[in-house]
Formats: sequence, structure tokens, C-alpha cells
Amino acid sequence: MKLLSINLWGSKKRIKRVWVKEMCYAKNIQFLGIQESKMSKLELVSLKSLWGNYTFDYAVSLSRGFSGGIISMWDPIFFVKERIWCDDNFIIVKGKWVNLTSTFFMINIYGPQTLTAKANLWERLSNFIRGNEGVFVLFGDMNEVRNEDERFGSSFNVVEANTFNSFIVDTGLLDIPLSDRRFTWMNKAGSKMSRIDRVLVSHNAL
Repeated sequence: MKLLSINLWGSKKRIKRVWVKEMCYAKNIQFLGIQESKMSKLELVSLKSLWGNYTFDYAVSLSRGFSGGIISMWDPIFFVKERIWCDDNFIIVKGKWVNLTSTFFMINIYGPQTLTAKANLWERLSNFIRGNEGVFVLFGDMNEVRNEDERFGSSFNVVEANTFNSFIVDTGLLDIPLSDRRFTWMNKAGSKMSRIDRVLVSHNAL
């Protein structure tokens, strides 16, 4: 499984789509997750330019207004879709990877801003995981950190972090560590940084 997850902050600019396409090609990506696409209507040409060709299947949660929007794309030669659930904050694709017997749930997440909305999202995903059998792979912009060390230059909310940590522990997920950097987001001035993008997998994925 070769997965790429990116918060694109808008997919309209061709230079961004070309950048994603080139990464997919260079890394032989089989499953692509885009957060904050800002795509308000389905545009197959734009999806094709992200992927590089028309050999893909997809699921899209369109943006509302000027923010949001989630895109999941995958190579049907490697991953065969069985069912899709779409929401403003996630896309769940149930299917099977070729040559693997387990059922996989590929969950592309774009986390909300407020404490209440985040807690609701983790509860809904927790209920979904408990109610289904298979291997769970959660990835994307969670818009949340796990501890104070994952923020720099901005306030740390211990209540939000504890709720997020409880979700990870209660669902038996593993947090895949970063290999080459401490933070995944930085403002333009470089004065604020945080690790809000991550990949979480169930124990049976390893």
C-alpha cells in the first residue's frame, strides 16, 4: 500500500495539481488523499490532472463555501472499492487491496475547528470502527495535536488533546511517527508550527 495524503489548500491552481501528480508518479502512489480541496463541484478534468491519467476511481466530498472539500483517489488495479461513506469531515472507502484477504477501511479526514465539532467527529469515527470489522487506516489533516510538543507559537488546548488521545487509545489505533520532520504545518511567517497531519492505523494493519 503506497499512500499519499496532502492538505492542498485549494486545487484550482494548475501548479498545485502538477506538483501532486509528479509526487504520485515519483512515489508510485496507489491511494491519494486530498484535504481542503475547495472543490465546490465535481471536476473530473481536475481529478485527472491530480492523478495523471484516467486510471483511477474516486470519492469526493465537495466543499461548502470557500473552505473544506475532501478527495480520495485510488488505482483500481491495486485497491477494489466495495462501499463509500461521505461526510463534510471524512470520506471512508471500504475495499480490498489486491493479494490481501482483509477488508480495509481507508478513512480520509479533514478535522473541524471547534472543540465540540472535533469531539463529535472522534465519537462518530469511534462508533464506526467498533461497528465494523477490518483494517482501519486513518489519514489526513486531523486539525489536532496530541501533546504540547506538537505545537510551536500557538496555544495548546489540553482538553482537545485529551479527547483526541482517548479516541486513539480506545479504538486501538497506532500513530505512525514522522520520519523527517517534527511539524506538518507552518504559517507564512514561520512563527507558528504544529503537527496536525498524521496517519493512524489499527494494530492488524502491521
